[in-house]
Amino acid sequence: MKILTYKKIVANFSPWSPVYCDVAQAVINFISLERFEVIHIGSTSFKVGGKGIIDLALLYKSNELALATQHLSTLGFQDQINIKPFPAERPRKDGAVNMNGKEYYLHIHVIANECSEHHELLKYKNYMLDNSTARKAYEDSKKIIISDGFTDQDVYGKKKSPFVKSVLNKMKS
Repeated sequence: MKILTYKKIVANFSPWSPVYCDVAQAVINFISLERFEVIHIGSTSFKVGGKGIIDLALLYKSNELALATQHLSTLGFQDQINIKPFPAERPRKDGAVNMNGKEYYLHIHVIANECSEHHELLKYKNYMLDNSTARKAYEDSKKIIISDGFTDQDVYGKKKSPFVKSVLNKMKS
């Protein structure tokens, strides 16, 4: 597998497809090492349409953040090109792959294994998988954001954040 250069894309809405899980699994197999667990997270992991960017989390053990980011860089993943990238202590690496003639964009979130964010991501994913009403509401919110003209990838991300936060708050209560 070859990691291609990441490019910002115009936010649009693509229906969810099982191919996202196939691509995610191929990338997981490529990235995984015994010391790093890699999991599929984000909308494509819980059957919600959107931009179609595949989010994965590389989970590293205590004190192995530098090894984790170096591993991803060695494989060809790049630093974020966002206006406001994730901080160095919780980085994200980006890339793309070509599978069956189509390019898929990837966000690899580098997260400490067993930290609160790791557990929250899994809880959120399971909540969304178990709740078709929430999945539909999330898709609808994404469609509204795009129809309102917010197609810049960074702005789109900020606009969908309130939905995610509302679900996380609902899960806490």
